Amino acid sequence: MKKIYLLLYCLTGYFFHLAAQEDVQYRVILIGDAGEINATRQAILKDAISKSIPGKTIALFLGDNIYPKGVELAADKKDGTLKILQSQFEGLRKNGVPVYFIPGNHDWDKSGPKGYEKIMAANSFITSQNDSLLQMIPADACPGPYELQVSDNLVIVAMDSEWWLYPYDKNTSNSECDCKTKRDVLGRLNDIVQRNLSKTIIFATHHPFVTYGSHGGYYSFREHLFPLTDLNKNLYIPLPVIGSLYPILRKTFPPAEDLENVLYRDMRKAVNDILKTHPNIIHAAGHEHTLQLIQGDVLQIVSGSGCKNTPVKKGKGSLYAADSSGYVITDVLKDNSLRLHYYTYDDQNIKESFVYNRPYTSPAVAAEFKESDIKGDSIRIKLITEFDQVGKWHRSMFGENYRK
Repeated sequence: MKKIYLLLYCLTGYFFHLAAQEDVQYRVILIGDAGEINATRQAILKDAISKSIPGKTIALFLGDNIYPKGVELAADKKDGTLKILQSQFEGLRKNGVPVYFIPGNHDWDKSGPKGYEKIMAANSFITSQNDSLLQMIPADACPGPYELQVSDNLVIVAMDSEWWLYPYDKNTSNSECDCKTKRDVLGRLNDIVQRNLSKTIIFATHHPFVTYGSHGGYYSFREHLFPLTDLNKNLYIPLPVIGSLYPILRKTFPPAEDLENVLYRDMRKAVNDILKTHPNIIHAAGHEHTLQLIQGDVLQIVSGSGCKNTPVKKGKGSLYAADSSGYVITDVLKDNSLRLHYYTYDDQNIKESFVYNRPYTSPAVAAEFKESDIKGDSIRIKLITEFDQVGKWHRSMFGENYRK
């Protein structure tokens, strides 16, 4: 009798799982910072493959695809690092899942001088697979943004955020990239966003624009007291003063890969000003080795714990934060709403730890222009009504100055 109940339970779960999949228009698997072969990453990839839906799943790797410094250019080491890249896509592609890689700062030689050559080497390896459903986006060390029309209702827009921050020669001016300057990037991004106002957009970069991990200035008590555990998790040697010195210096003089760096701030301000004009956009990023969901100007996913994890806290707008390894699945449902599934890896098991639903918002419709609104052949309006709203002292000092 127990066996019959167990069979019925399994069948009920199976049919419920099928019904849930039927409600999905498209599924996007988001895995970041998976550039190291270890048991954690292998378990995450295996689980992601098991949750793919035939014909309506795509996988995005959110940068730092090869640790520690991208593709090794030396002949005796190059193949080894390329195998790291290959091991990420081969299982997914065998199961029919399209795979797209976004570059990260480690792929650009950890922001080192050989970054351009290493990105081009990784790009060349991906291209040599002769698989149209396996790509690096943007390609050829270009900044993007790259527009990928996934379905009638879903667009993925990928931008190489490390290109914006990279301190050495990017060779962009001599390339065939469509965008060669930051202004070009912003102009193209604005065009893409405005053309797709009625669709859901997943904007994908390596760098998040909000984070409450180490790149956002957070260090746990353990990191202050036992700083060597960042190098080896077993090195519990107390160094209370020395351990606090590095975080203090890093906050005071933030490197380009941290949120408070001036280049980083410039990027997130300029890009966010465009993104927040779209009612159904979501920003997916890695970089921080955590899982987070943050509601700021734009709803943002941080999925950067594909093979390792670091401390994180909850901050302003935090809906979820976990210092666990794992990944995120974004489902676009039939009513165009979004459902986010967070999966964490603990004790050699993967479990769903958080689910978030976001409804679809219809874009605002511009008011229809009527010719009857204009009575004469010309009109005169005040550009800024507040210009004439000044006090007597101000007016006596500066005069009318064409206020009316």
